[in-house]
Amino acid sequence: MTKTSKLIVGLVGIALVIGAIFLTQRNTEGEKVVIGASFALTGKYAYLGEAERNGSMMAVEEINKKGGINGTKIEFIAEDNGGDAKLAVTGVSKLLEVNNADIILSSFTHITSAIKGLVAEKGKVMIYAATVRDIAQSNDLFFRDYYDAEDNGAATARLVAKSGYKNVAFLSEKSPQCAEFEKGFEAEAKGAVLMTTKELYSAEATDVRVNLTKIKGAKSEAIVVCGWRHEHLIMKEMKELGMIGTQTFHWVAPFLPVANTDDMKKLFEENKAISTWYGVAEENNTAEQKEFIEKYQKAFGMKPTGEAVYAYDDIYILANAIKACDKAGKAKDSQCIAQELGKTNYDGVGGKVSFNDRLSNREITAIQVVGGVWRNIMQ
Repeated sequence: MTKTSKLIVGLVGIALVIGAIFLTQRNTEGEKVVIGASFALTGKYAYLGEAERNGSMMAVEEINKKGGINGTKIEFIAEDNGGDAKLAVTGVSKLLEVNNADIILSSFTHITSAIKGLVAEKGKVMIYAATVRDIAQSNDLFFRDYYDAEDNGAATARLVAKSGYKNVAFLSEKSPQCAEFEKGFEAEAKGAVLMTTKELYSAEATDVRVNLTKIKGAKSEAIVVCGWRHEHLIMKEMKELGMIGTQTFHWVAPFLPVANTDDMKKLFEENKAISTWYGVAEENNTAEQKEFIEKYQKAFGMKPTGEAVYAYDDIYILANAIKACDKAGKAKDSQCIAQELGKTNYDGVGGKVSFNDRLSNREITAIQVVGGVWRNIMQ
């Protein structure tokens, strides 16, 4: 081989090496995992959707600053559905067709029910926040991470028994969620705590005085309430009817802002009300939760809700699953991601998380107003 030939071969070899390095760098730099979300960023439930978006963004930014998932960055895109199912379908169609989302996040039963067909058709993993179980149980790629109505009912029964009550009245709206809550309560109570009277009212009710008056006549030791939409009405009307001294036990009592005002807290404190809860309380949190609250407030100028906590944890849970799949060269493989999610054993801001039949097992806490703030009474 002539010197010229050797020189040409050498140059070609160098070019191939440089090209391979360049191609590898280009592919690594261009590679990303796209997580798309359908959240209510406007409308009456915007305070929930904004919290979900904020919590997700915090986690994504933290992961990307540390180099992403084995060098692969996460791109997070949130579409506003305004709490409307039709808008959610439009937004998720964009996420799947235009943004090529690898994973979908959703919340609310009616929203998730509307988009599940689109997500299933594309064969994508979805994590949703809603009390219903059946969506997760219908598809091997769907996971639910939220508080569970039945589990909260069981936890409430334990709280009532621990407080020493033997018979209670049950005040509840008519809804599938509250039916599940009642089922969980009765299964856990096992006759140790009896529902001596039960009053049901419409989810659209604007007054529950008649129901409360009947409960007052039954002279129960305490009242179990499943009325997250009506907490502000129930407590005010109990005060008006002279019933505020009968202790109440609730399911996510301060879920709506209207039930979490200073005036409402005074009523809850006077009543010594206890509620099951999720995420973080206003006081008496773990060191990790306190750190999260501080970071969240610094970033967004507001206190985090349970939605922010769960969304934050979900991004890290997904990142761990994707990282495990990436080792096998399957970072975007939905089946692999789903299998890894099923193995989840994660200690997050919202407590320990695992999945059983694609339903999250979350630690249930309890809160009570002490000194004007909701305190975690389980710490």
